[in-house]
Amino acid sequence: MNPSGVDSPGRSESLLASSRAALLDALEALEAHRDSVIVIGAQAIYLRASSRQVALAEFTKDSDLALDPRSLGEDPRVEEAMTNAGFHPNLTSSNPGEWESPAGIPVDLMVPEAVAGPAQKGRRGARIPPHSRAAARRAVGLEAALIDNDELEIVALAEDDTRAYKVRVAGLGALLVAKLHKLGDRAAADRRRLHDKDAHDVYRILLASSTPDLASKLAVLLADPLSREVVLRAMDILGELFAPGPDALGSVMAGRAEEGIGDPENVAQSVAILAHDLLSVLEPDQG
Repeated sequence: MNPSGVDSPGRSESLLASSRAALLDALEALEAHRDSVIVIGAQAIYLRASSRQVALAEFTKDSDLALDPRSLGEDPRVEEAMTNAGFHPNLTSSNPGEWESPAGIPVDLMVPEAVAGPAQKGRRGARIPPHSRAAARRAVGLEAALIDNDELEIVALAEDDTRAYKVRVAGLGALLVAKLHKLGDRAAADRRRLHDKDAHDVYRILLASSTPDLASKLAVLLADPLSREVVLRAMDILGELFAPGPDALGSVMAGRAEEGIGDPENVAQSVAILAHDLLSVLEPDQG
């Protein structure tokens, strides 16, 4: 498992500003498809959870966008829009949907598995013709973002960048589901790929909303056939990795992310309690 620390607050702020700039670059590139683009990942978590202070500074080196092919237009092609804006495929990866800005900042384009077209064994590209299969990759767990989202204004963080852009951003319920799928998949496949920061992001999300409010959002997602199965799986993962207590794998990871800067024991205990409480409230809706 990998630690999640940042060398210094200054470096954290610099990373976040650079990734925010690349996110705005990508949103501008995909302007013609604005209604089909949803901000997900760490950038969305920080936008939604910024009101709750935690010891671990906000930082991310990349940006993630979900595409909704149900409303995605044909022109311009996604790959052409990105290329014309100076983006290029990640040269060190063969995964579809991994783009880099002219400054080398990663931006990932993803399509929820349920709407990503017929799957092909061993291939992760989303089939959303006429767009290239290399333009975006399919991912399980993002389905909730198609339902739980609303428009927010995203602003640049660098002092010399005055841009602001209104775009759909995934809600806390969808972000929790997606993050839990990421953790669950890695815990099952290769624990060496787990990052403490991802578990700490679960803690951020659980802190950012009252348990009844978050449960209410998840209940809506459970009632929708498009997202029901991924939400059920996410709640199973929450029950496996966090709810058993402060010694559960996810709880330990969330606490460890604050080593040297916060209170790891308190974080581990708190995230376990929050997870347990959420599952207790949700239990009648999971039948």
